[in-house]
Amino acid sequence: MFRKISSVFLVLSLILTGCWDRQELNDQAIVLGWGMDLMENGEYLATANLVLPLVSKSGGQESGGQSSTSGFMTESAFGKNNRDAEQNMQRKLSRVLFPGHRRNIFIGEKLAEKGVFSIMDEYGRSPMVRPRSNIFVVKGGTAQEAMSIAYQLEANPAIAVQKIQEKSGAPISRSLLDFFIMANGTGCGVMPALSIGTPEVNTDKKTPEDSPPQTTLSLYGAAVFNEKLKLAGYLNYDEFWVRLWITNRLAFRNFTTIINSIDADKPGGAAADALSGATRGKTVSINVDTFKSQITPVMTGALPKFRILLEGKGFIEENNSPLNLSRPDNVQKVEARMNQYLEARIKKVLTKVQKDFKCDIFGFGDTIHHRHPYQWKKLAADWDTIFPDIDMDVTVKLNLTGTGLTGQSLLPTRDGGEGK
Repeated sequence: MFRKISSVFLVLSLILTGCWDRQELNDQAIVLGWGMDLMENGEYLATANLVLPLVSKSGGQESGGQSSTSGFMTESAFGKNNRDAEQNMQRKLSRVLFPGHRRNIFIGEKLAEKGVFSIMDEYGRSPMVRPRSNIFVVKGGTAQEAMSIAYQLEANPAIAVQKIQEKSGAPISRSLLDFFIMANGTGCGVMPALSIGTPEVNTDKKTPEDSPPQTTLSLYGAAVFNEKLKLAGYLNYDEFWVRLWITNRLAFRNFTTIINSIDADKPGGAAADALSGATRGKTVSINVDTFKSQITPVMTGALPKFRILLEGKGFIEENNSPLNLSRPDNVQKVEARMNQYLEARIKKVLTKVQKDFKCDIFGFGDTIHHRHPYQWKKLAADWDTIFPDIDMDVTVKLNLTGTGLTGQSLLPTRDGGEGK
């Protein structure tokens, strides 16, 4: 009798604890990318980038290896919002849409200009949306266009854009979370911006095996949103790194400057004068792989001021001047010139953000809030009108720790350069 009862309980436990609501992998359409565009009639167009199962030439599934077809498929549908469009898309798919692995979200420029508030709620509310996803604005194009371009180096363009961002020194897998944090803080927001780039020089195929440059996705920079979550403008590729450095999120960056293009033409000048006249018009490139930012609010006058100290460590990667970099004083001159160059670029970007966008995308207000909470109570309500008039004192200090395998140029000395 005991054995019979035990057998019944064992069978029931196996039945009742099973995954009764599971969905097999073969029944799921895994979404890696999701895009939203705004149409002329006010309706939304959703685009999904789906993982395509490996298919053999005979039509059956492969267990491994490369497929003769593309690694992804793109599907779209109209809707009143994200969920409505997803439901309308589902009627065209033989598998259930599964957005749990969604890595990237794309926003068309027209939708960004109109405002993204109407579609952002689902990304923060649905448990199927990962907070550490990436979100991009497609400058001058639509999300559907960007998601339909096959990227040769990766099986899926949704993966490609994330890797491109990473290889540009920007943080990945958190731009959606950062946007929510900023929007609920200063009221502004920043998203990475993509562009659909055509080849700089068109080259025709001469044989079928040729592979000339093609239209592809590229990282444009960053899209800035105002307090109404409408697109205020862009920071291009040569500008977006300034915000990352100030906010301690820049991983690495290459900088190239023309030596002595604006300095006095005085041979043998001091480090403060950058380089000698013999190297005027030449270039030096450095790679900086360590960045540090220190922001100090100064609360002495009617308006606060900020002292911004930006430090970095790197090494010289290319020297197209006849300057002998085996001499420490010449390396110091390169440091001085780079500091001058970077300070000018950073101040220009700060002015652009203050005067054109009028949005505190650097977190200066948060710095006052943390260090001077009582003063911040007086400034918080009017910070959007105060920020454009804030004075910024920027100082850049680079430490170049290496000059490569050789200090002196391998090329013969020309144009009055230093031989020793």
